[in-house]
Amino acid sequence: MSEAKKVWQCAGWNLYTLRKNPRFYLALLMGTMLCWMLTDKTLVISRTFITPLQVFEPFIWCFADGDSILFASLVLMLILSAFPRLDAASSYLSFRAGRKAWLMGQVLTVFIITLMYCLMLLVFSMALTTGRAQWTNAWSDTATLLSFSPGGFDPAFAVTRKMVKLTLPYPALIQIFGLLFCYMLLLSCVQLTFTVMKSRKAGTTIALLIGLTGFILTPERFMVWLNLPQEFTFYANLLAAWLSPLQHATFMMHNFGYDLLPRIGTSLLILGGISILLLVLAAVRIRHYNYMFTGGTTHD
Repeated sequence: MSEAKKVWQCAGWNLYTLRKNPRFYLALLMGTMLCWMLTDKTLVISRTFITPLQVFEPFIWCFADGDSILFASLVLMLILSAFPRLDAASSYLSFRAGRKAWLMGQVLTVFIITLMYCLMLLVFSMALTTGRAQWTNAWSDTATLLSFSPGGFDPAFAVTRKMVKLTLPYPALIQIFGLLFCYMLLLSCVQLTFTVMKSRKAGTTIALLIGLTGFILTPERFMVWLNLPQEFTFYANLLAAWLSPLQHATFMMHNFGYDLLPRIGTSLLILGGISILLLVLAAVRIRHYNYMFTGGTTHD
C-alpha cells in the first residue's frame, strides 16, 4: 500500500468518526449562529435603507476584525479537541499504516476540518445576503452607508472605512480568507503538536492560551490595562501587530504602504512558518510516542 493511500485512509477514518461526536454538530450550530450575530447590524442597515449587498461583504466585515476571528476559532476548537485520537483503535491504525503515515493523516485531518470550517463560515455569510446580493467586484451602497457611519459604534464600520478606500471585494475576500485560514490552522497545529508531545489537555490549553493572549494584545485593551497615554498608541499598535498571532490574522492591522505594520504576505509567511515548525516537532516526537492502555483506554 502506498504512503499516500495510508495517509488518506487515516484521515478518512478520523473524519468518519466525527459522525458520532456531538461536539461536531454543536460546533456547526455555533458557527452558523456566530455568523448570523456578527452580520446582523450590516443586514439591518441593508434592510432599513433597502440597499443591496455585495455577496462577500458580510464575511469581509465580520472576519476583518480580530475579535470575530477569535470567537470563530474557539468554536473550531470544539471539533479539533477530539484529535489526534490516541485510543486503542488509533494505536492499531498507526501500527498498520506506520507512525509517519498516521501523523500525516492527523495533519491532513486538521487541514481538511479547518478548511471546511472556514468555507462553511463563508458560505453561510453569503447565504444571509439572499435577495439583496450583487456579484460585481465593487462595494455596494450598503458599504457606502457603513463607511460614513459614526466611528466607535462597531468595529465593522472602522474596517469598512479602511477597506472601501484601499481595495475591492474580491481581493479583500482572498486576503481575509487566507489570514483567517492560516490563523485557525496555526491553532490546529498547536493543538495537534502539544497533544502528541504532552497530552490532549495540554494541547487544548495552549491553543486557548494563544487565543487569550491575542485578545489581551489588542491595542486598545493593551493600552487600557497598562494605563498608557494616547501618545503610545503607535507603539501599542506596532507591538501588538508583530507579537500577536491573532493580530497577524486581522486585516486592518497590516501595512498598506504608510506604516511599520507587517504586510499581509509577511503575516501569512509567519503563521504558515510557525505551523510547519510545530508539525516538524510533532514528527520528531511521534517516533518515540508510547501508547499505554488501562482497560482498553489510552492515557495521553
